[in-house]
Amino acid sequence: MSNKFPIKQLKLYKLGEIARSEFIDTFTNSGDLLDKEKRSFFFKLLRSQKQSKKIPQIKKGKHVIKLNAVVWLHFVIPPKQTITFMLVYKDMTGEYGVIIEEVQPGSVTSMMLSNTVELEYIGDIEYMRACCAGIGAGESLTAEGLSVKRVKSAEEIKTDKMA
Repeated sequence: MSNKFPIKQLKLYKLGEIARSEFIDTFTNSGDLLDKEKRSFFFKLLRSQKQSKKIPQIKKGKHVIKLNAVVWLHFVIPPKQTITFMLVYKDMTGEYGVIIEEVQPGSVTSMMLSNTVELEYIGDIEYMRACCAGIGAGESLTAEGLSVKRVKSAEEIKTDKMA
């Protein structure tokens, strides 16, 4: 289990938003694509704004999701401090970060950071972002090939093959 921590005091450089389809627990199969009602429900989930206080949370317990994250970072000048690649998410209890990988300063200007992490969350995840910490004010970087994918369990793979 990856350690989550509050991110209020961190200065983060946002790399990108993670698609909700990677972390919401609504799974579809190929038959769902033909059912107009199921398609519209899924699109409503993707486009939904913050839930109003009148609508109760569907899931209130602890949940765990396993994600594989990777990004290529290109710097103009090699970084002078430790670069931390992390996922930031907001659940029912607050906004948290989970470290994917850290790279110590050196002479390289291009680096790939990747790892598989398990996120523990309560309720639903409102949003998820890929971010970096340790980027100085004058440093310039380009993020390339950002990818975050859910790691499927053996049971989910078996279900996909049957569908």
